[in-house]
Amino acid sequence: MYLKSFEYFRAVAISFIVIGHCYGVSGWKIQWFGERVLANILSGGTTLFVFISGFLFHHIFYPRFQSGKYYGKFLKNKFYNVYMPYLILSIYPVCMALYRKSPYTLFYFGPENTIYDQIIRPALMYYWYGGVMVYWYIPFIMTIFIISPVFIWFIEQSTKKQIYIVIFSSIVAMLVHRPVHNWFAVQSVVYFSPIYMFGILCSIQKEWIYKKFQGKDLYLFTGVLFFAVLQAIFYKYSGNPQKWPLEFKGIDISFMQKNVLAVFFMVFLHRLEDKDIPVLNQLAVSSFSIYFLHYWFIDFIGTMKRYWISKELIAPFQGLLFLPVFTALVIWLSYLVASKIKKTFPKKSRMIVGW
Repeated sequence: MYLKSFEYFRAVAISFIVIGHCYGVSGWKIQWFGERVLANILSGGTTLFVFISGFLFHHIFYPRFQSGKYYGKFLKNKFYNVYMPYLILSIYPVCMALYRKSPYTLFYFGPENTIYDQIIRPALMYYWYGGVMVYWYIPFIMTIFIISPVFIWFIEQSTKKQIYIVIFSSIVAMLVHRPVHNWFAVQSVVYFSPIYMFGILCSIQKEWIYKKFQGKDLYLFTGVLFFAVLQAIFYKYSGNPQKWPLEFKGIDISFMQKNVLAVFFMVFLHRLEDKDIPVLNQLAVSSFSIYFLHYWFIDFIGTMKRYWISKELIAPFQGLLFLPVFTALVIWLSYLVASKIKKTFPKKSRMIVGW
């Protein structure tokens, strides 16, 4: 069954991701308590993407796996439609990273002044970790796709066992946190797998969830607000914390908040199942290309702002009020370029830009 609401959910998720990445270019300096609460809600849009991926894995792909021969085709499709755009669109930023010897020089570059240490090794590592243009998500999600048999096994367990697995793995994730600079795909898998499985579980139990929470969207959002406030009380940072896996730095409250937020949007958007909203439709179908392109424009706008401010050509447009402005601009520019590429290369655009 086609779910229009999850198309709209993809549009919401990509908007959250772009918003989270526009904090810097908008000049929003998160300081007072209310700003931290708001930033806690807006940050971490990747979690919504992972939840959606898990939901759709069960809703769309699981029936196809029943033939026993779909795994190879599944990985092949993901390679061409997910990993290939990553390989292509990373060429320029990786070359620039090699030229500038940044970011994170000590991590990527070797100690010796050789071709291997200064070019080959860092290039391979940038691709391996997705360390340029916020592309870390691609090595991570490809790992998730590769271990799909694990999630097939999860689907085929009893509901009680599924709940126990999600709870236990979520506790581990809240202690492990996201990896520093999103470097390690394995740690990302440990952190995001419970969310992916929670999405699967919500797909399996979707009719019960829709019935149970119908008209109770406000209660769910109250839960979101509660966790966002709780995080703002106990932690000075906003969004998802990052750390090395064996360090202890408290509990990741954002993890719980984003899971509740995912269910909130699942229920809230379900009421739009029979509605046609062109803006959300276009955002949804182009969401992956917006992900691939948006940081290019954030980087460009940030460079131009710094130049204009240094030359005193314009007043520095800074602050929370400019966050929606720059978010909308970045999304529009990304969509515009992606649609041009799609029109120019109709048969290859998905491999080039993910749409």
